[in-house]
Amino acid sequence: MVQIVITPYAKSDYEDWLQMSLDLFKDYPPEDTELDLKRVLGKGNYQTFMAKNGEANIGFVTASIRSDYVEGASSFPVGYMEAIYVKSDYRKHGVARNLYEKVESWALENGCLEMGSDTWLWNKAAQKFHAQLGFRKEDVLVHYIKSIGKG
Repeated sequence: MVQIVITPYAKSDYEDWLQMSLDLFKDYPPEDTELDLKRVLGKGNYQTFMAKNGEANIGFVTASIRSDYVEGASSFPVGYMEAIYVKSDYRKHGVARNLYEKVESWALENGCLEMGSDTWLWNKAAQKFHAQLGFRKEDVLVHYIKSIGKG
């Protein structure tokens, strides 16, 4: 039987957190993902929680407390789910929902009345997950880039 426990991130979780992040952000250079994790560790307005099955880390959620602009927010600060991941063998068992509920409680404890999040337009599974959690779609954004010089 699977016994899932959600715990705050500890230094001993780093390698598992990194490996799961590399899987989640596989389209990004690994060194950029690692730099992002180290940046998160250095900021007091971020929190990561780990999902554990026994001693094994099987998922994580990272959130922040944002006091800058958050699309659709009507109050500040706003809790913001930055990333959530569950290993494939443990999906569809409520692990991600448990991780999210933990981070929502953390945001409430830190004075937030709203949660924000985002995902890519192509990521239909993530959009469905957000809807199941009660998020409403606020906006759709398309990014552009144009080269204007040599280099």
